[in-house]
Amino acid sequence: MAPGHKGLSSASHLSAFTLVELLIAVSIFSVVSIAIYATFSSGASVLRRVKDVDLVQQRVLLKIERLSRELREIPACRKQLFLGSKSKITFAGISDYFPSRIAYYFESESSSLMRVVDRLDLIITLEDKVDLELKAKPVIFLSKLKEVRFEYLKLDLLKNIYMWMPQWQQDYLPLAVKITVVTKTQEYVSTVFLSKN
Repeated sequence: MAPGHKGLSSASHLSAFTLVELLIAVSIFSVVSIAIYATFSSGASVLRRVKDVDLVQQRVLLKIERLSRELREIPACRKQLFLGSKSKITFAGISDYFPSRIAYYFESESSSLMRVVDRLDLIITLEDKVDLELKAKPVIFLSKLKEVRFEYLKLDLLKNIYMWMPQWQQDYLPLAVKITVVTKTQEYVSTVFLSKN
């Protein structure tokens, strides 16, 4: 052996992981990986739920705005077509460039707000009266609802107060219509002031 060199067996010590140390390291790595995955997975599911809620809310708000716009644009009509109850409203409107009667009603069996459009030339009888029965096929306007309510604002001239009525059968328009749409998670209320023709 050369001077200055010591034997390999006496001086060098081989360093390596034992099987137990390796199993502990793999176990710790697995636990940390599972924790990180669970965190990202739950964050992604929360983001999906928030996105879905936003889409549902936007859909409801857009539909309420469309109904409100149709109410604000009620045209002058010599026939009284505005009738309202707690869960149904009918009024004159323009649909596909035809003068029409537009009706909205809440159908509790399907939990949906339904829309029916009847052209005026098809619902005015020979006696020059309006057929009150809805003729056209209803379409789902808004679904997955718990409730839809309509209320009608009237000025009581005798008492000089404004009051909300649960139904409307007068031969003139109410001052406003309050629309309440209740979903599984939220309640939306919109008040539409009607223009006087």
